[in-house]
Amino acid sequence: MDGKISPPNTAALFDVHTHHPEKTTIGAKHSFVASGFSHESNEEVIAYSRKTGCLFSYGLGPQEIQREDRYPDLEKAIGAIEKQVENAMADAALRNRLVAIGEVGLDKHWGKTTAERERQFLALERMITLAGRHSLPLIIHSRDAESECIRQLLAAQALHASGGPRPSAVAHASGLRIIMHCFGGKLEEAKLAANAGWLISIPPQANSERKRIIKALPIESLVVESDAPYIGKTSEDTMKSAEMIARYKEMELEDVLKKTAENARKIFRF
Repeated sequence: MDGKISPPNTAALFDVHTHHPEKTTIGAKHSFVASGFSHESNEEVIAYSRKTGCLFSYGLGPQEIQREDRYPDLEKAIGAIEKQVENAMADAALRNRLVAIGEVGLDKHWGKTTAERERQFLALERMITLAGRHSLPLIIHSRDAESECIRQLLAAQALHASGGPRPSAVAHASGLRIIMHCFGGKLEEAKLAANAGWLISIPPQANSERKRIIKALPIESLVVESDAPYIGKTSEDTMKSAEMIARYKEMELEDVLKKTAENARKIFRF
């Protein structure tokens, strides 16, 4: 033995959430999901998928749809995203690469007014329906609104499971598959999500509550992401997320890479 430590197997990474893939995934040898958050960014990720064959998700971020100045016609804006999804699902070359709806969700950090938050809520309801209609998982943005997101998603599941009256938002919500993207909530909230069978996504950004969550939840409840270029600089910074999990859970890094990739493939059915 020469005492040298083998470098981590970057190819084993599975980044469940990165943006602007033409900039953040250059030379990537690992799996990643290029995620949209607006009509324009959705077009960007689909163009990149057509070019490279990468996996992608279509989204409508709460920090986007809350902007009445940019989206004066709420119905038209939501309908445009729904149309993008319908078109991709009708395209034999794309339907197997569209693996999720997201990012979508709620955001109280940027959504300050009642009107802004109501727009976010209504958009999320429609995205829940859209995901259910196509049997796709949701990638949930929940900045400073973790409890509200979890409550809305659990209500969708409960109303469907009860067999009672179903508003349109939950008409197709059976068996929701959910990734809580860049989760920044409390341990108790993370446990609620994990107990519902959802996944907690760990970005390359450490803090004390994230440490508690990683230590407390089983590895089966975790996936990793870069959220590049907003948190990680590139998609490969997802390795920092995996290293954080390995450190806090006292696991071998290769085991973390293997298990989080398995979790991602399972939820995306890829």
